[in-house]
Amino acid sequence: MSNKFCPSCGQAVEDNVSFCPNCGSSIQETVPSTNVNESNGFQQDNSFQQNDQMNQNYYQPMGEAGTAWGLGDDKKLVNKIAYGILAILLGGFGIHKFYSGKTMWGIIYILLCWTGIPAILALVEGIIGLTTKDDGQGNIYA
Repeated sequence: MSNKFCPSCGQAVEDNVSFCPNCGSSIQETVPSTNVNESNGFQQDNSFQQNDQMNQNYYQPMGEAGTAWGLGDDKKLVNKIAYGILAILLGGFGIHKFYSGKTMWGIIYILLCWTGIPAILALVEGIIGLTTKDDGQGNIYA
């Protein structure tokens, strides 16, 4: 039974491996370091260095797609330009939501299109989608 997880992709890995078989990133043991204070002999947790190392693993490396206004885990890789243009031009009817695989949100946008609220939200989502960093091939997670 594995109790280690890849810090990059979250895949469960065996205890004796150094690299993730799923994404290839390095698997490091994260054990808090302790120092003995020379003045009083007590051990002190060096959590600042540990947190700094953990924060470095949190940020996405170059080349990975960003997220465009996605709330939840049901994100789909879509073309950045197509998503942005659909959101700006036809977003009041939720077309960009259907394009990104969020059918329920698309239906909600259609039902509320008469209020104008989905059009405002879609304009913001389109701008965010167009300004989100892509994966190098023009795709983003939406």
